Parts: sequence; C-alpha cells; structure tokens
Amino acid sequence: MVFVSVIIAFNKGERYLKDCLDSLSEQNLKDAEIIIILNGCKEDVDELLNSYTDLNLVVKSYDEELGVGKARNEGLDIASGEYVYFMDSDDYLYQNGLAKLIDVAKENNYDLVNGERVATYFIRDRFEENPTIMNEKQLQQLDSSDIEYSFKMLTGTKTNRLEILSVLHSLIKRDKIGEARFREDERYFADYYFIMDIFDDLNSFYGVENAIYAKRSRDDPIHLTSLIQEEKEFEFLMYCDKYKEVQNWLKSKSGQKYEELSSTMSYKYLRYYLSRYAIRFLSAEDDIWRNEYFDVMSDISQDFKTDPLRINLKKEIQALQTKDKESLAKYIKLRARTNKFKKMLSKRWMFKSTVYTKYYNKHPLVENKIVFESFLGKYYSDSPKYLYEYLYNTYGDKFEYVWVINDKNVKIPGNPKKVKRFSLEFYKEVAEAKYWVINGRQAARLKKREDQVIVSTWHGTPLKRLGLDIGNVHTMNPKIKQSYISVGRTWDYLISPNPYTTEILKSAFAYEGQILETGYPRNDILYNADENQINQIKKDLKLPEDKKIILYAPTWRDDEYIDVGKINFELKLELDKLMEALSDEYIVLVRTHYFIANNLDLSKYKGFAFDVSSYNDIAELYLISDILITDYSSVFFDFANLKRPILFYTYDLEKYENVLRGFYIDIHTEVPGPLLKTTEEVIENIKNIEELKEEYADRYDEFYERFCGIEDGNASKRISDIVWLK
Repeated sequence: MVFVSVIIAFNKGERYLKDCLDSLSEQNLKDAEIIIILNGCKEDVDELLNSYTDLNLVVKSYDEELGVGKARNEGLDIASGEYVYFMDSDDYLYQNGLAKLIDVAKENNYDLVNGERVATYFIRDRFEENPTIMNEKQLQQLDSSDIEYSFKMLTGTKTNRLEILSVLHSLIKRDKIGEARFREDERYFADYYFIMDIFDDLNSFYGVENAIYAKRSRDDPIHLTSLIQEEKEFEFLMYCDKYKEVQNWLKSKSGQKYEELSSTMSYKYLRYYLSRYAIRFLSAEDDIWRNEYFDVMSDISQDFKTDPLRINLKKEIQALQTKDKESLAKYIKLRARTNKFKKMLSKRWMFKSTVYTKYYNKHPLVENKIVFESFLGKYYSDSPKYLYEYLYNTYGDKFEYVWVINDKNVKIPGNPKKVKRFSLEFYKEVAEAKYWVINGRQAARLKKREDQVIVSTWHGTPLKRLGLDIGNVHTMNPKIKQSYISVGRTWDYLISPNPYTTEILKSAFAYEGQILETGYPRNDILYNADENQINQIKKDLKLPEDKKIILYAPTWRDDEYIDVGKINFELKLELDKLMEALSDEYIVLVRTHYFIANNLDLSKYKGFAFDVSSYNDIAELYLISDILITDYSSVFFDFANLKRPILFYTYDLEKYENVLRGFYIDIHTEVPGPLLKTTEEVIENIKNIEELKEEYADRYDEFYERFCGIEDGNASKRISDIVWLK
C-alpha cells in the first residue's frame, strides 16, 4: 500500500496536463501513486506520460467519455493508498502544496487534511525565477473576487473554518470513503454529494496554511471549455436548488462540523449575492432577476448572518430578507457608488472612464465622424493612416476626421482633430463617432454603442500564433485570450490581405463577422510611391545618400515583459561587427516593436546605425531599404511586396518556436530567405547578397504569390467602397 493515491481524470488539454504533472513531479512524492483516467481522450499523450519517470503513474484508458464522476470512481476502484487526493487535470500545485498536506497527515493521522485553493489564469511556468510562487505584484494582478480560499477548519486546531464542498486539494482517508462513490449522472455537483455521503464518518480535520493549489481558469473557453465555463440553462436556479438541498441536509444534522459547514455555505452565497446577483437585480434587462429569481435569493438570504456587517450593508441584506425591493435598490446603488468612488480615488483613469460611460455615451452619434487609431496612439501610421488619406483625398470634408495621437505635434495632412489617447477629449470623440478605424484590440474600457461601426485593419500577416491559437500564455496579461474573443465580437469588419490570413483571424479571434479580403491599406504605398517620395523620406531622416540601407526590424518576446503592454528589449545583433565589416557600403536602421519600453543607445555606432523606432510609418522605411533583417515579425510579409532580399536572424528559434508562440507556417522551408543564428552568418549573407537572391528566387516567387497576390495599391479603395461609398 502507498500512502496517497492521486486521482486525475483527463479528457483534453495536453498542455494543462503537463503543468499538472510537472507540479506533482516537484513535490518529491516518495510513496504515492498517480492514477490518471483517460476518458474519451482524443489527444496522444503517451509521450508526455512516459516522460515522468520519477512519478509512479497508473494509467487507465477508456475510449468513451466517462464524465468526471465516473472517471473518479474508476480511479477509486483501483486506488491502493491510505489517503486519496483528487486533482483536476488543468490545475497545478504551488511549491510543496501537496507535500505539506502529506507531512501533516503522516504526523497526526487526521481524517481529512486540506490547504488553500486560489483561482488563477496564470500558467505554472509563468515566472522563471520560481515558477510556482507568485510575488506580491503578480498576486495583485488577480481580481480579489477571483480568489477563493478553502477556509481553514474546524475542531480543536489553530484553524477556524473549512470549505469542504469540493474534494480538490483534500487528503481524505481511504477507509472513511468506504463504498461511497461520485454520482455519475451528476455533471456539475458530484463533489457536493460525495462529501455529503462521507461527511458523517469524518471526525478530525486540519487545514494547512501556505499549502496552495492553483484552480486554473482555462484560457481558451472556445476550444477547451471547462465545466464551469459551459453555458448552463437556468444556471442561477440550478445553483440555488443545490444550495437548498445541501443546507437542508446540514440542518438535519447536529454537531459543530455541520454548523460550521452550513455557515460556510451561507457565507459563500452571501458573497455571490454581493458580487453577482445585486447588480443583476438592479440593471439586468430581464425582469426575472427582480421577480422569480428575487424570491429565490430572498429565501436563501434568510441564512445570512447580518451581525458582523457594516450598517448600510446590514440594511441592504435586511431589505433583501424582507423583500423590500425599493429599499434594496437604494442600498445597492449606494454601495455601488461608494465602491466606484473609492476606485476613482485610487485609479485616476476611472474618473474619465465614468464620464465616458455615464455622460458622453448618451450623446447622439455623429453619422459622418470617423476616429482613427494606430498602435495605441503612438504613431500616425499603418492601415488606418492610408485609409484616412484615401478617404480625405476622395471625399474631403464630407467626413469629420479625428486622429488618436499622443504627440499632437505629429503632422497629419488635412488637419484632422487630434486627441490624446484616454484624455477626456478622446472619450468624447469615441463616444460620438459613428466609425472607429483601429489596427489592434481596442481598450476594454471602451464600450461600443449599438449603431457604431468598428473597422479593424489588424496589423500584419501572422507568422507567430495569435489569440486562441497560442498555447500557454507567457505575457503579463494572463487573460489575453479572453480579450481576443471579446473585442472580436464587437468588430463589424476585419481586414485581411490574403486567404491564409483570413482563416487565421477567424480562428485566433473566434471571429464570425465580415472579413474583407482586400489587401492591407498600409501596403498601398509600396506600389504607388514615386522616386521623389522615396528621396524625401531619406532626406527627412538625414541619411547619407551614398550608402545602401539595411532595415533591422525584430519583434518582441512574450517573456521579456516588464508590465502589461511593455516589453524590455535586448539587442542581440552585434552592431559593432556589422559596422566593422559593412560600413563602407551600408548603414543600418533599427526599428523595434511598439511594445518595446526601453530606448536603444546607438551612440557608439554614429553614422552607421540609426534608431528609427519612433519613426511614424514603417512602410516608408521599407521603401528606402535594400535589405530587411527580421526574426518572427510579420514585417517580412509586407516587405516581400517589394521583392527585395530578406534575412532572418533567429538566434532563439528553438525557444520561440517550441515554448513562447509557435508558427503557422514552416519557417524552415517556406520563408523567402535564410535562417541565421549568428552575427557572422548575417554578415556573410549580406556580402553575398546577389548569390542569395538567386538561391531563393523560386521560393520567393511562390511566397509572393501566396501572401502578396491580392496587393496592388488599391486596398484602401476597395475597403472604402464597401464601408463608406453608400
């Protein structure tokens, strides 16, 4: 007999299972068996499971999907441990999270030992320094309403309360379980009934502090939906019915453990009322929340203890208990205003956002007003720029134009109104404008009005995986996939440059709206610019006229963040070596991604290397460049329209390809240039650029046909004719 049997039911989500097993491997379990029930699994996880040679894995596979309850029962039937421990396959343990429970169980022989559960969107290996421990800043990223602790318990110990209606992160004595099993026909509440079946026989409990279990919310609710993310008909009534059933059972019993559990249940539903139900009572369109559901909530509230509550909150609960709807609405509004005022004091942006929501969004829409924004207001550039210039040159003052630009000194033809992003002026304009033209995801605080139209041009043909197509998320924002889904649902038009991109955008955003496969407006200039325009760009940048130009445009790395939307960048291309080898014939323009927060110091390379990261329009830099060096940026898809040489400086290819993002195409065989790992290789290929062009000519032609075939300098016109001609 082993000491503990860990039971995990698995159906789908190999990357989640890997995190789960990695965290178990770190627990240094000496006398444990890990029972994995593969129920209806369509993924090949044999290689993954075979890699855990340090774990005593017991794998049982079923072709059909059993459901969690039946799968756990299959695990119980073969468990040989003195204790049983249940994990969900998409969750993971913090450092020593299970080991601490085992130590307490071995020393004290309690019937049940559990720890803390914390809800999170973070992946297990999110932080390299210590992958299973969050620091204070990272913990602050979690909304307090998402954090659920299994409150400590109970009799005769230092701890005081335990939430035991989930079997997760609880060591339970096998002989106390006996013949009890999960109800196999119960999809959502099998834990409740299982605990009820064994609770009478559980006599000693202990809650271990700082033994933490991460209850992970799946980051892809479209393709990897968890039980809690499933849409449930009459969900509110379903949960309330289970509450009443459990409470009635607890109240039929006598003893401290039943009273404690009953108190915990009522506290849990008090939290639900405060965080979810109250706002629906106040503002939900469906009157059922103020009628049938209100009666149910009022009945449940009879269990709420009001003595420890603040005076206004106590009055609010009393109004709910006495079914005084008028007073209840008054106190909910008071609480909401108070909370919003406190937030506005701590977050200055909330004042402007509130003005936007409560005041500006009630202004009438201006039917001919268009707001343009490119790269968070940092640049006058990209497809919004060229759509704007086409509209202005074609229709003139028939439209009212507004540009979101953080530097109002930027010159924009036609003299449109300029507003700084997130200023009061900005909020007023986006509230009143009939049309928004953007090239990224709009801020979550912006709420599209019913008759507004959003044209999303996006900002590149994707090489690296996007949105829902990414595996584990390594950026500072663990909820980025939810952002892709929510913003995509608001877009009326999404612009694509080719059929390849069309399919990817549908998948990455779970997009079901209208895609305009027109080419990118930002590439129009690559077909329409004349020699005078090209010479003027060089003159504006004060570049030497007798040198060829190399453009180095790398992308950002997901794991080099310093904050949300801010990336630290370290230049890996050795400019000193390039300068020594190539400066007689070439100069280098360095263009970093708009997420990059730090400034480059190129003072050592004066006259050879120029930082053009703040230059508004990268398309103009393409026009003057003879060679492009990039890595995994989408810039090479656009540059290919010029049919000029492209080098790929991919010094971290294995990490980027296999860990951080992954690619949509085979970068080894499909890109129109060589993959280079060192600066020396880059220099050698530049010196032999004519031979390189000949070597990659056929592949370049195939690449151009596939990705640039639609482009002809008229994308802006095609889009304008569809969206605005009428």
